This record gives sequence, structure tokens and C-alpha cells, in this order.
Amino acid sequence: MPDDIKIKGTKTGQPPFRWSRCLVRGILCLIILIAGIAGASYITKTAPKAGKRPPRKEAPLVRVKEVSPSLETVIVRAMGTVIPARQVMLKSRVPGEVIKTHPEFTEGGLLQKGDQVLQLDPRDYSLAVTQKQSKVVDARYELDLELGQQEVARREWKLLNGSRPAEEQGDGALALRKPHLEKARASLASAQAELEQAELDLSRATITAPFNAVIREKNAEVGAQVPAQGQLADLVDTDFYWVLVALPVDRLKWIDIPRMTGGRGSMVRISCRNGPGSGHARTGTVIRILSDLETEGRMARLLVSVKDPLCLKKESSHQLLLLLGDYVRVEIQGHEIDKVYRIPRTALRDDSKIWVAGDDGILHIREVHTIWRDRDTVLIRDGLRPGDRLIISDLQSPVQGMRIRLYTQSSKGSTPRLSEKGGS
Repeated sequence: MPDDIKIKGTKTGQPPFRWSRCLVRGILCLIILIAGIAGASYITKTAPKAGKRPPRKEAPLVRVKEVSPSLETVIVRAMGTVIPARQVMLKSRVPGEVIKTHPEFTEGGLLQKGDQVLQLDPRDYSLAVTQKQSKVVDARYELDLELGQQEVARREWKLLNGSRPAEEQGDGALALRKPHLEKARASLASAQAELEQAELDLSRATITAPFNAVIREKNAEVGAQVPAQGQLADLVDTDFYWVLVALPVDRLKWIDIPRMTGGRGSMVRISCRNGPGSGHARTGTVIRILSDLETEGRMARLLVSVKDPLCLKKESSHQLLLLLGDYVRVEIQGHEIDKVYRIPRTALRDDSKIWVAGDDGILHIREVHTIWRDRDTVLIRDGLRPGDRLIISDLQSPVQGMRIRLYTQSSKGSTPRLSEKGGS
């Protein structure tokens, strides 16, 4: 029993030592926290303070371009569609069976003027010519006989009536066989006309190309029975194509448009981004303006003529190949304007203002009247003087008389002064 009591007494004595160790740790943490707060407060109070001064105003940096008047050519840019200049539906004037065709008689085939495109069976027409020749011989024979009868009738009239002239009408005319002579001559003329018609039908059995052409569509083959006026092929002239150009009506005043066939029109540069011959260009000529506007866009329409559009000639082999229906870009060379300033389109502000950098580093805002505008440039005549420095960069809040700095390649410091001539 005493031993048990000793053991229990030992266990009940442990908790006081644990509480003392926790108390010591808490006191140490509190001391460290107080020391940290005191150190931070000391550093904050003894740190150096920055002096206050008003913000420095710095003039904005701008790019400029020195301008001078020049002779400029107006270039009217538009889009156009390639269409045939001359197109015919080749038809047969006479019926018959197709017995022969040209080797190029197929879609895309090329024909020269006068080439035999198709040959119809000519035998029926050859026989008709022979028959009509026989009729002509008979009619000429009848006329010769009648001329002999005329001589006999005149002699008989002279024997019976002496020198008394015969009447133009009535028994006198019958006695001299004048109606018989007229009938014989009419029969000969009719027979000759029938012979000419038969020969013409025979010639029409051979169908030729009316001009240098490409076959757009064919509608006959060897062995086919072709009726009169039957469609054989759709031909398109290869010597010229037209480009139908749509552009605003107010652009017409800058373009030379012939009023009569053969007149001189403005030169046109034709190009396209895609398709055969992409990257090359063709030249054409304005030949006509159509009399009506487009129904949808109310645009005027010009016809531009292009020679050798399929590049069939040797001198055109490196040029742009034009295909019917192609959508192309055109640049029409318009009138020349002297003593004008060409500026970038982005340098025109609010549709009627420009910014100019003065020699004193001051911004000047000027009103201008534009003579010509396109996608990239503007032509003006007033508002600028030779040597003016046109501002071509943007400003956030431009104000008349504000100070500016001019940008140069060496504008690394704070006061660059020289402009970059010609822009950048």
C-alpha cells in the first residue's frame, strides 16, 4: 500500500511544470512582437521624404512631311467585269446533215476568220444547182427563138403596112410579138434567179467563222440533222474584250470619254489579285459610256476595250489573261492638275482640316478644300505653301497654338527640333 501511494503522488505532481513552460514561451513571443513594432516605427519615422514639385509639361511628339506643289495625274480606281465585245450564235441557213467539223470545234476551241467550222451534206444542193442550170439554158433558148420570131414579125409588118408605125398597144404590139419577147426575157431572169438561189444554198452548206473567235458553247456533232436556223455554236470574238466598269457619277468629269466611234479615251490599267496571270496587268482604253445607271447602286458604267485578251499573240504572252466573267481592278488615267499638293488621306482631319507645324514649334490648324480624294491620298490647292511641314501623325487633343515637338530619327532626348523630310 505505501508503494501505491508513492506512485500516485508522482503523477499528480506533473501538471504544474507544464504550465510554467507555456508561460515562459508566451512572454518571449510578446517581447519579440513589441521589439518588431518598435523597430518598424523607428524606420518609418527616420526614412527620407521626397520633395514635392509641380508636374512638368512636355509638348507632344509629332511626325511631319515637308510638302511642295507638283503636277499630278488623277487616277480613278474602280472594279469591273470582263464581258464579250462581240458575240454571235452561229446558225445554219439551210437544213442538212453535218458530215464534217473543224478540229477546234469544241468548247474553248479557237477559230480564225474564214475557217470552215461545219460542212453540211452538199449533194442535194449540188443537184438543185444542176436542175436550175438546165432551166436557165431552156429559158435562154426560148429567148433566142423569140428574138428570131421578132425579126420575122417586123418584116411581115413592113410588107403589109409599109412605113406606118405599129401601135405600142393593141393589135400592133401583138403583131410584132412584143408580149412574147417580154415573157421570154422574164422567164430567163426567173431561171437565173433560181440558179443563183441554188448556188447560194450550196455555199451555205459550208459554214465558216465570221471572225477570230473562241467557241463558248457548241450544239452540233457529226451526223446530226440540222434544221434551218438551227443553233450550231456560240462564238466570242478574241480580238477584243470589254471591261464593264461601274463608278460614281461625280468621277466622270475626270475621264476622257469618246462621244463618237474612233475617239480617243482615257488609258486604263487592268489587274486582278487571283486567277491566271495574277501579278501582271493589261492596258485598255475607255471607248464608251452607257446611257443608263445601275439599278441597284445608281452607278455610271463605262466600257473599256482590251486587245488580245486571251494572250494569243506573242507580244501579249506575258500579260494578264482575261477570262469572261472575271472581276478585275481598273485604274483609269484621268486629267492632269498642276500646282497641287498630294497629301496622305490620314493627314486630312475632320474631312476639311490639316495640321501644320510652325517654325516656332506651334501647331496651326487650317481649313482646306479638296480637289480629289481616293483611298490613300488627297489633292489640295489651298491651305499649304511650299516648304510647309504637314503633320502626318495623330494627336489626342489638338488645339490651335499648342506647342509640339518634331520627330526625327535622333529624337531620343527631350527637345528634338528637326523634321523628317518626306515623312516616314
